[in-house]
Amino acid sequence: MRRGTTAIATLLLAIALTPGVAAGAGFGIIGAAHRLDDPPYRYVVLSPHTRHPLTVVERIDMRDSTIDRWWYLRGTYYLPAVASDGTAGSLSANGILVLSTLPRAYPPKRSRFAILDTRPFLRHPDRNRNSPHHAIRRLGLGGAFNFDAISPDGSRIYLTENYYRGRRLSRYEVRALDTASGRLLPGAIVDPEEPDERMQGSPVSRVASADGRWAYTLYAGSEEIFLHALDTVRGRAVCVDLPQLEDLREPFGLRLKLSDDGHEILVSSLDMEDVPVSPLLTIDTETFDVHQLLWMQFRNPARFGSAF
Repeated sequence: MRRGTTAIATLLLAIALTPGVAAGAGFGIIGAAHRLDDPPYRYVVLSPHTRHPLTVVERIDMRDSTIDRWWYLRGTYYLPAVASDGTAGSLSANGILVLSTLPRAYPPKRSRFAILDTRPFLRHPDRNRNSPHHAIRRLGLGGAFNFDAISPDGSRIYLTENYYRGRRLSRYEVRALDTASGRLLPGAIVDPEEPDERMQGSPVSRVASADGRWAYTLYAGSEEIFLHALDTVRGRAVCVDLPQLEDLREPFGLRLKLSDDGHEILVSSLDMEDVPVSPLLTIDTETFDVHQLLWMQFRNPARFGSAF
């Protein structure tokens, strides 16, 4: 470890454990992610005030609130949220973490990502010759891409490729990127039953299966509210239309949760004035059949669904 890095590590630990000090010192936690396995860790990204842009990634052991690993990389990166509810989804089940950079202009002409392998125990991969150099990789893609999901083994990263009309986002497609080669796989990932359906709207809420294979995302803000189910292992998608939810006052207050056995997706709402009882709907994770609560059917009989 170079001279002075011990002091930096001590400072970062103090800042991470005392958010009030972080704000005063010019540090900011700009992202967080949960690890899918046990014991539980939380990853945070900090951007210190330095002469050159610098990003520090820390792994915090939530059992004793200590930083047991940390890395840094040049440039400004953040942990991307995958839905407007702030859900983080850029950590694979085996510890591959994806970070993004903020675009310099809109629409972006180029998108940049960093892939961090959190499994090797290293502090400064760019400085320590004995550390594996593959621990941090940087990728650049021409076009406007956002992170969407990652497979459990980290071999595939899923991105949304955004298409603009002028400065306005018109539509997007889900693309798969091979981590080993850093190249996009050909073609967009679409529901085979709706191959011509254009993806529009904003991701409202995200929940993942316990093994990290399936990423379930609720979309709203366009003409339709729908669930997008992405199989990150096989690279396939299923879209489930949810017309039962289109008359809600606050669609961006909808939230997803998995049942204890993982067999159902529960759709709830934070707006208890408009929706006094939750869940509103349940969606079977095997068949993707939608079941509507009886009170929701009486609320909107025109959009009658199957009952319990």
